[in-house]
Amino acid sequence: MTISNWNYAGAALLLTFLSACADPVPSIEPVGDTNADPSDPTSWQITAIYWSDADSGRINGERFRLSDIDAPETGGVGAAIGGAKCEKERERGFDAKEFVVEFTRIKELRITHTYGYDKMPEPRLLIDLSADGEDVAQSGIEAGFLRPWPHDGTKALAPKPDWCE
Repeated sequence: MTISNWNYAGAALLLTFLSACADPVPSIEPVGDTNADPSDPTSWQITAIYWSDADSGRINGERFRLSDIDAPETGGVGAAIGGAKCEKERERGFDAKEFVVEFTRIKELRITHTYGYDKMPEPRLLIDLSADGEDVAQSGIEAGFLRPWPHDGTKALAPKPDWCE
């Protein structure tokens, strides 16, 4: 095999690996109205969910964030955006993400309530989400992976939880 063939084989293997890692968590199609109103997220038939971290991601390609919830950050310690404040927070962040991925895997997912959009540069829909009828955020709190972080609209009513303690 020539070097270019090896490069091609290595690139193909890398692309296969990366595409497997990037696939959204599959979910079963909910029973109900398949003619969902695109302007009403609570009527959406959720066919794919991707978790960026344990409190945000994409549902059917739409950016979302769980409302009034905080999860530990998974970004590098000290990163300007999305960075953890300490290595303990980062480790907790990966554990929390694993929890929500597994909690929502192969379940009927429903957006049960919406609260508009946050004020991020790429706005995210603020939602309550259920998996087989169980509230994802409440389940994450009870399991110790998420914490309440109440807001009034986009204004935080309490300090962001400290995940380094």
